[in-house]
Amino acid sequence: MPQNRISLKLLELRQQHNLTQKQLCENLNISRSVYSYFECGRRIPDIDTLLMFSEYYEVSLDELVVGSSSKMDTSVKDTSAYDLGIALVRRLQSKHIPIENIMKLSKADFDFLTDYKKLTAENQAELNYLMNYKIRKQSE
Repeated sequence: MPQNRISLKLLELRQQHNLTQKQLCENLNISRSVYSYFECGRRIPDIDTLLMFSEYYEVSLDELVVGSSSKMDTSVKDTSAYDLGIALVRRLQSKHIPIENIMKLSKADFDFLTDYKKLTAENQAELNYLMNYKIRKQSE
């Protein structure tokens, strides 16, 4: 199958960064076989995947898709809700947390998690033990 601009650019960027497909896929937490399809032109990445490649290589989407060269300005952090949402989704996906589970959380849940993260490791372990105990007792 003939390669397209995106597949050629992905190959070029990976080689410029002296990465094997395996190394890149481990860094991005994606399947090597899926990435191989992107690079050989058998599949075209969706927009979220293109954004992930764009951020990883610090290139614009234009450069990735069209080929025009313009390096991303990473010194300025855009904290718009959309960008934060994209960052959150990527972080959750990298940790294998289903987005549906996150969507069910309330503000009180997030406040609890924020407070939990402030605890020492010992106190977190104690709280985990207590929660697991309560869950077991509740299901009896």
